Amino acid sequence: MSLYGFARDHGILRYVSLAHDLIVACIAVYLAYLTFYGEIGLMYVPDLHLRIGAFAAVCAVSFILFSVSSGSWRYVSLPDLTAIIKAALTAVITCTLAAFLVSRGEWLPRSVPILTMIYLVGGMTASRLTYRLIVERSFLGTPMIGRLSENRRYILLLGMSDAADSFIRSARRNPAGGVSVIGILDKSRSNLGRKVQGVKVLGSLEDLPAINAALKRRGVSITELLITEAGVDRARLGEIVEAATAHGMIVSRLPGESERSEVRSGDAMERKPIELGDLLGRAEVQTDLEGVSRLLNDKVVFVTGAGGSIGSEICRQIAGFAPRVLIATDNSEFHLFELDLELHDTHPKLPVVSRIMDIRDTGRVQSLFAEHRPDIVFHAAALKHVPFVEDNPLEGVKTNLLGTRNIANAALEAGASTFVMISTDKAVNPTNVMGATKRGAEAYCQSLDLASAKTRFKTVRFGNVLGSNGSVVPRFQEQIARGGPVTVTHPHIIRYFMTIPEAVRLVLHASSHALQQRNERGKIMVLDMGKPVRIVDLAERLIQLAGLKPRVDIEITYTGLRPGEKLYEELFDPSEVKNERTDEGYVMASPRVIDKALLKRTIDEIEAAADAEDAERALQLLFHIVPEYRADSGDRALLSSSDLTPSAGYNQDAS
Repeated sequence: MSLYGFARDHGILRYVSLAHDLIVACIAVYLAYLTFYGEIGLMYVPDLHLRIGAFAAVCAVSFILFSVSSGSWRYVSLPDLTAIIKAALTAVITCTLAAFLVSRGEWLPRSVPILTMIYLVGGMTASRLTYRLIVERSFLGTPMIGRLSENRRYILLLGMSDAADSFIRSARRNPAGGVSVIGILDKSRSNLGRKVQGVKVLGSLEDLPAINAALKRRGVSITELLITEAGVDRARLGEIVEAATAHGMIVSRLPGESERSEVRSGDAMERKPIELGDLLGRAEVQTDLEGVSRLLNDKVVFVTGAGGSIGSEICRQIAGFAPRVLIATDNSEFHLFELDLELHDTHPKLPVVSRIMDIRDTGRVQSLFAEHRPDIVFHAAALKHVPFVEDNPLEGVKTNLLGTRNIANAALEAGASTFVMISTDKAVNPTNVMGATKRGAEAYCQSLDLASAKTRFKTVRFGNVLGSNGSVVPRFQEQIARGGPVTVTHPHIIRYFMTIPEAVRLVLHASSHALQQRNERGKIMVLDMGKPVRIVDLAERLIQLAGLKPRVDIEITYTGLRPGEKLYEELFDPSEVKNERTDEGYVMASPRVIDKALLKRTIDEIEAAADAEDAERALQLLFHIVPEYRADSGDRALLSSSDLTPSAGYNQDAS
């Protein structure tokens, strides 16, 4: 590095640091000679001022070469001290060799270079550490009892670790952040009483009640428990949340690298509240980014239902793979407008075409597909709320079944290479119209995949996603915010859950993999949803995450199952043959195949019944292609009166 570059890049503070270090170097040489010769003997050392000046000049070069003066004193650490030692050793050795070459080492006792080294390293290190201690106010000790303030948040750390060390340092460097670390909890009893940056390990998580009580007696109210422990699994996290919320503390964690904000990417004080997704999470499946990129890069991608929870996330993630054009369609102007603004802000160079479109409008669908001729279609548009579709069965039939047929046919006619339909676990042994229509849509796409040579039709089936529009989680959160009660339909009802981003990642991942398997036609990709969750447990966790106690601060009441609602959902029909791919995050299932001609004829008859507003006839015909459909209450009698023969036209083999 040149001297010019040094000055230009690092500014005046670096010159100040260098000047300080050179003064210390001069003092170090003087003290070394003084220590050996004493005050009287020092008077007889020839050219001492030249010796000191020469050493300072060599040190200046060495300090610049090893970037000693470019380090921040406020954040001095072991690498900085190592650089000081290397630079000092280089300067001392260079001057010693020069002295022997010039004057055969006269007036240079062997102890002087050693003493110079000790004084130089000691002086440079001491000044830096002193500055850091003053800035961090560490001379005053840990901000424990006696420095309380109503404007500060007092928190406990869980886990004696490097992360705890970094957070404590950051909290001290940023007093304006209003955070004081009172103590550390650690699961290892051997760490009890040990300190990190002066902050003491007070006990383990099991000791929290006693620790919290003792602190309250001294006027300290802990408001937050920050997890700095490594490798916390789902079960452990549940224990932590339960223990902390019992004492009115919120639980937070340090963000991962991908979660850190751009502005505060280096701020160790940034922390994230524990969310429901953290409690329900599992080992993340490594996405095949190369395969997804091959699927999407430089392609024209068409997304239906782009304004919805899944559709919008599909658009967000697709945008990151640089498609040639992204066509986002939805029948909601508001949601499509919001997505359009977001995509133009986050990906200004990506061509985004936003079009209002109802998938039930055959003419509009065909027009858009003919205009844009997409390579890949992601079909996420659907009516998904079971009670509403039960009350409006023809709307469910028109959207979920006939709308899917319209999109699939248009993709085929436009020459798309890939069509991916988003399905639901409610399509398995359906007890409601929504599930039955989605199963009928699965069957139609399956028949096209078996018959088409140029377009692949893939179906991805999964369960509930956390935080989707109108789902149970936002509903519970609203009820908690109002003070309760939280309403659950049944104490034993269970569901599969995953986060929206995870679901979409797996959709893209599974789609890219499945399309490489040319022999696996007519199959359904079922995402690995992990273990099902009791809805009442989910409600209790949400109450705890709000810092409240279930059934104490917030009541939980049971309202009874709604029409068409099951106690539990299934991901597979017992008749479906499964091909396990657990390491890839999904399973290939082979459902029974319906004769294509029968399926087309029946769907045409369903359309005629729907156009005539004949719900009874439409549901009877739907039962014809989805014989496993077991409608609830009155609908069951309606279906049993059908004179159709449901079993006709079925083949148990999917390939």
